[in-house]
Amino acid sequence: MTGPLSRFFTITAALLSVLLLVSLATPQQESEKDPDQQARQRTLKREAADALYRLKYRLEKEGFYSGRVALNVWRSTAIDAGTFDPDLYNEFKRQLYEKSINESLKCFEEFILEEYYYDANVCLQTWRMHSKELGTYDQAEYEALKKRLTDARSAKASGAKPTEKKQD
Repeated sequence: MTGPLSRFFTITAALLSVLLLVSLATPQQESEKDPDQQARQRTLKREAADALYRLKYRLEKEGFYSGRVALNVWRSTAIDAGTFDPDLYNEFKRQLYEKSINESLKCFEEFILEEYYYDANVCLQTWRMHSKELGTYDQAEYEALKKRLTDARSAKASGAKPTEKKQD
């Protein structure tokens, strides 16, 4: 059998041998990559856990902007690690915005008392934006706070103007 049929069997046997060797080599490469992949996955999970710890700390101790950054970092690392929970993300976001809303109202009150009306307005606008984000915005409450600020400014302006001396 030295004809074309023999050549066909030889080529077919060679191709099958190559395919067999490739299929045997692939699991070895995967097993070599597997420890690296497992180590990377452990690292990602550890980073996500660290980011979660920092987020909780910032929610408790720090202000809105550092909390917002920590929330975004945690979300990104948790997605990379495959541990992201959208419900937990929404809960942390709600806590962050509620804290900001409460602090904004408190600073509004303090700045009104101290007669720092520009700063009081900044606090009021922060309250408005964050309560809109949270879905708790009340237009009537905003208008009442805005009127209170305007009235306080007017009262100070009318009482702070120097009085002119009358000439006799």
